[in-house]
Amino acid sequence: MRIKINNNDDGFTLLEVILVLIFISIFATIAVSRQANPDVSLTAAAEVLKAHIRYAQMRAMNSTIPWGVHAEAGTSYWLFNGTDTGNRQYFPGESEDEVDLTADYLNIAPESFTLRFDQWGTPSGITFVGGEAAINLWSGAETANITIIENTGFVR
Repeated sequence: MRIKINNNDDGFTLLEVILVLIFISIFATIAVSRQANPDVSLTAAAEVLKAHIRYAQMRAMNSTIPWGVHAEAGTSYWLFNGTDTGNRQYFPGESEDEVDLTADYLNIAPESFTLRFDQWGTPSGITFVGGEAAINLWSGAETANITIIENTGFVR
């Protein structure tokens, strides 16, 4: 008597199906997490502006002349020293003396402002309401708020 073993290779095993589903779910999770976030450039620009304001404050505290940030026309800003906003300086890491926000379709409000820091790091030249001054970056419906505290110049 002969026993015949039936090797039927016509389908997938349950283990193979489960492994394929696991791989698909892992790849889908990675793909969803890497999708572009529309407000990333706005958030990044707000963090850069905060760092630039802190840099101006630090330079003023290490000097006997005021340093500050001046915005013009709601689309750009620059670093200056002294009392003349036209005395432009370069921010660290920037290739131009003016930061242009139009490349990322961003605007700044108030459209024009001058934020100065004295040798103690105290801000002036901008309107403070309730001990705080607000600078906003916006793009379409998205807004990023930057707050400067009146007496300390703390930026958040």
